[in-house]
Amino acid sequence: MKDISTRYWLLLILALGIFLSTGSAWLLHFSERAQLNNRLAKDVADRAAGVDREVTASLEALYTLQALFVGRDLVSHEDFVLLSRQTRRRHPDIKAFYWIEQIAANERSHFGAQSQQLLKQEGFQIRRFNAEGHVVKSEDHAFYRPVFYMEPDGAELLPLGLDLSLNTELNPLLSRAAISGDLMLSAGKMAGKGSDSRTLLQAVLPVYQRVNSTKVRGFILAVIDVGAIFEHSLTDIRIAGIDMNLLDITDPTNPMLLHFHPSRTRLPVDHGRAIYHSLNPIGHRLWELQAVPTFYYFNSKRTWLPQLVFLFGMASTLLIMRLFISFAKKNEKMQIQSRELMTSNQELEEISRTDALTGIANRRYFDEVLAKEWKRAIRNQTPLTLIMVDVDCFKMYNDYYGHLEGDECIRKVAQTLKEMMCRPMDLVARYGGEEFAILLPDTNNNAVRLAEQCRRSLAEKQIPHAASKVSPYVTISSGMATLKPDVSTDISELVRQADRALYKAKEKGRNQVCTAQELTESADDPKS
Repeated sequence: MKDISTRYWLLLILALGIFLSTGSAWLLHFSERAQLNNRLAKDVADRAAGVDREVTASLEALYTLQALFVGRDLVSHEDFVLLSRQTRRRHPDIKAFYWIEQIAANERSHFGAQSQQLLKQEGFQIRRFNAEGHVVKSEDHAFYRPVFYMEPDGAELLPLGLDLSLNTELNPLLSRAAISGDLMLSAGKMAGKGSDSRTLLQAVLPVYQRVNSTKVRGFILAVIDVGAIFEHSLTDIRIAGIDMNLLDITDPTNPMLLHFHPSRTRLPVDHGRAIYHSLNPIGHRLWELQAVPTFYYFNSKRTWLPQLVFLFGMASTLLIMRLFISFAKKNEKMQIQSRELMTSNQELEEISRTDALTGIANRRYFDEVLAKEWKRAIRNQTPLTLIMVDVDCFKMYNDYYGHLEGDECIRKVAQTLKEMMCRPMDLVARYGGEEFAILLPDTNNNAVRLAEQCRRSLAEKQIPHAASKVSPYVTISSGMATLKPDVSTDISELVRQADRALYKAKEKGRNQVCTAQELTESADDPKS
């Protein structure tokens, strides 16, 4: 009987030991899987940080060349080439530097004489590509942006003297850089064929006539090899088993592959565990690192611990359970940190100040700036002007052309309004739907001219609007109000007056500008 009881207890202990060891092995297996996922996320974050550092270092090289032109009326070709070569030795991912001079039409003859002196060669001309792709002399127009210096000489992308003001790809980039004063990056462009193909970017930095001047003297343009940047950033990071794609997601609807870095193992990948990591915005572009691990990445890092736990589970069940608890706590801590990081990212996303459709300020940011400028106007006793803009018959546009074309129309209107702003403190924001708001600090009623210029500028673009009752093209109506705020005036009064003026402009037939002052004068006129 005792032997039978002992046997039962032994069988029970054996069964319990098998159950505990098997359960512990499975729990360790899943805990290890979670840790490997977290390690993958850290590896990808390290690689993204490395790419960020390399891109920033390469773009800072443009500021080195910018300093060459600051405070100097003339910069010799030799100085430009010397500094460019030194910079490219430190940054081999930069394939070429160009100096783009900006000259007005009346300066062309003087520029030609000056170019012969600086380049020490005769026959320099401002040129363009004709329809057959040949380089010919450029005709006269308002201003020119010719390639004046280049390093290395004979760089294949942009010939000497080529007028970039006629280049449909680079001129908009140059113009945006001139308006913003910031360094700008172009979208990627493939160069070469087959195994020699690579993605090149153009980085543009404006150079002004003097410090604190708004007149552009020219531009530093660098051609950068994205693949070289990416590969150099991985020099000190040796992690096998991850395929990586560097994507340009500035346009979320049309992401562009900038560089593909295959894993050294060249083994099948596990698409179900792909990780996306956004890089810091730079040059007004948004990049994202997509990492897809191979099966080797996880298999090479798995241990025999679950199997050992199963083999020795009968003798060490309690110890294994304590070890698992330790692993579980560590994993829970990492998950909490991941959740906190996700919460922080969500908070950053929530306080984003940019309208997703148009790229201009959104309503939330407009309200913040209006409150700030209102207080500043009270403190400085300066006027504050608000222009409310509405796209005429926009519902009919949506019904006639569809919402996709409607979104494109809203983007074009927003870009037109933004292009008309000359001062950094002037703000164009999407107020809601097809309504926009233009806030002009320290501006009086003369801002009506700006409102009229905005209306005419959009009309000149001749965006078709077959359903409009006002014009065959897209038009806008504007209401403007100017106040010199004081502590007794509510901030909503400025919005209310501008909104009333906008309503009056619509009532009078649309496609026009109406001011709050006109409404006041009309109300005071006994004949009205």
